[in-house]
Amino acid sequence: MKERLWKDTENGVHYYFETLNGLIVGQVYNLAHTKIWGAKIPIKHNEDLYLGNFIGYDFAKKSIENYWNVQDRTLIE
Repeated sequence: MKERLWKDTENGVHYYFETLNGLIVGQVYNLAHTKIWGAKIPIKHNEDLYLGNFIGYDFAKKSIENYWNVQDRTLIE
């Protein structure tokens, strides 16, 4: 299983990245000065998988962590 951590920024965006190579595998962001947070995962170059909008950034972060936990346990042949 890959080790991943959160990197918080001052501008209302939080990045989930792999510690081995610094690759960003998730992003949580504030929606236009509201208390709503969005979560997305980069899939391909300039293409994202939107996980949804959440009532708080903790829920948005958990959605990204859960996505990668499932992916890490899924066997793809």
